Amino acid sequence: MCEDVTTVTQALWESDVHRLPGDAVQLNYQADLQHAGTLQDSAPHKFFTYVNESLLRSPEYVTFLALLDNYVPYREEPELQIPQELAEQDLFLDAILATPTLKILYNHLSCKGKVRDVSEFRELLRSQWLALYARGGDSYALDSSGLEHMAGEFKSSGSVTGMHSWLSFYVKERDGQIDYYGHVCSVQTNTACTAFEWQRRIKKKSSFFLRTSPAYDIAIYSLCFTLYRHENCPVLVDGVPMTIRTHARGGHIASAYVAL
Repeated sequence: MCEDVTTVTQALWESDVHRLPGDAVQLNYQADLQHAGTLQDSAPHKFFTYVNESLLRSPEYVTFLALLDNYVPYREEPELQIPQELAEQDLFLDAILATPTLKILYNHLSCKGKVRDVSEFRELLRSQWLALYARGGDSYALDSSGLEHMAGEFKSSGSVTGMHSWLSFYVKERDGQIDYYGHVCSVQTNTACTAFEWQRRIKKKSSFFLRTSPAYDIAIYSLCFTLYRHENCPVLVDGVPMTIRTHARGGHIASAYVAL
């Protein structure tokens, strides 16, 4: 009999050997906007005040970060995956599949009859996260992917969609692209939800795990997408019950986030 989803998700958490320790990331929450009534920039300082980047040198971090500059965030502007970018995708898959976290996910999905072997598992991840699809609108342009959405993209000339990766948020904020407005959920140890401006576009609420490795984020979201698509997915995160929501565009991830 396969283990229940909460047991598996707790195992995913415990297996995340490259999760950053608490003192490696310092946060400055500043303004609490969840009951403010109006959205405005109420945080003069950055959300991430310090990240120990020397801990971002394991293959899963290096290969994930290499993917971030491959995406064009504009809606209905086609993504062109050149050979170098496809090679970077393969390196990312190699890196995360070597982690104990993805091995736990593989064993569970195999038990559930969702994959027959590691090769099929790899292609499932590629389809969910890396394959291009048309996000919507009047265009059929292949302008999005699951990972691009997690890293953040533009919904319109005034709004942002996605951004469910703390690493993507951190890099963009570090490089001066993101202006953090304040937090819009209760402060929790392992998750955050922020309001911010990115290139003159606003996101009112963007939730993400904190300090987790790319392998963990991919694993827990893929688990919920494969087994609980368009439903509430009950997970344990460091022993704390939480809910993840995922949405599909065909067999691809349209969105995956922790519901705070």
